[in-house]
Amino acid sequence: MPLSTAKVVNPRRTAPPLAAALRELGFTDYEARAYAALASRQPATAYEIAKVSGLPRANVYAALRNLETRGAIQPVTESPVRYVPVDPEQFFRRIQRATANLCDDVVRAMQRSAKAEESAYVWIIRGATEVHAKLMAMIEGACEHIWLKGPVALIEPYAGVLAAAARRGVVVRLIVFGKTVAGLKPHKNIQLVLHEGDGKPHGPPSDRMLTATVDSSGMLIASYAGNAKASYARDYSIVYVIETLLLHEIYLAEIHAAFGTQLDARFGAQLGKLRRKYRPGGRGRPVLEGDEPAIT
Repeated sequence: MPLSTAKVVNPRRTAPPLAAALRELGFTDYEARAYAALASRQPATAYEIAKVSGLPRANVYAALRNLETRGAIQPVTESPVRYVPVDPEQFFRRIQRATANLCDDVVRAMQRSAKAEESAYVWIIRGATEVHAKLMAMIEGACEHIWLKGPVALIEPYAGVLAAAARRGVVVRLIVFGKTVAGLKPHKNIQLVLHEGDGKPHGPPSDRMLTATVDSSGMLIASYAGNAKASYARDYSIVYVIETLLLHEIYLAEIHAAFGTQLDARFGAQLGKLRRKYRPGGRGRPVLEGDEPAIT
């Protein structure tokens, strides 16, 4: 089965040596080393490239023929033949475009072949960047409704896309620990539901989890205790259970708004008596200790 308030760090990628980078692009080892040698000394003959690269001359001839066929290098003199690289900007941008198009083709093919089976799994998504991207995609793809539950600090990074969804007619319901979501202006399609009628924080693990459903077709539960990770599913029975739980959160908020004083008198603040009576001991420990987020 494949937001926290902490800052997401994108480490700068260290550029590999030229020959290593070329191998990652699909060049053979001999082609990569010959090209790197030519890049450092041009124009150059096969003999000179062999000398710089340390490759056997016979292998250099074969590598240069392949590189010329690829369009990476070209001869500029005869007797002896000397080579120079083709304009790197032109050559490698062409590879970039071709690779991007090929990746798009593979993605489309995979989506066509795997679409029917996607709902059969619960996927685990790891890392704050990946979780953020998945939830963004869910919100941006919503057509009917978006339901989100969590502390306002975890919802606020999505204020802009939630507002955009509301403007295109999607009903957005937010069940929040807190009072307001910064950056989210009032809108007829946005309903802010204070958790249990007052939005008071419950502490861990509730302050480190975000639950979302979209269009009754997908659900995500993200945990930000330690390294961020999330469970994502499209199975209807799982989505139905999660949406039912969120609906009951909305019902409970309405009940608290109408009968909060009586409920507190009967069951204690934040339904404390009921929680002590029915909640299993240590139920939130797996989340806090970094285990897989539970779908409960």
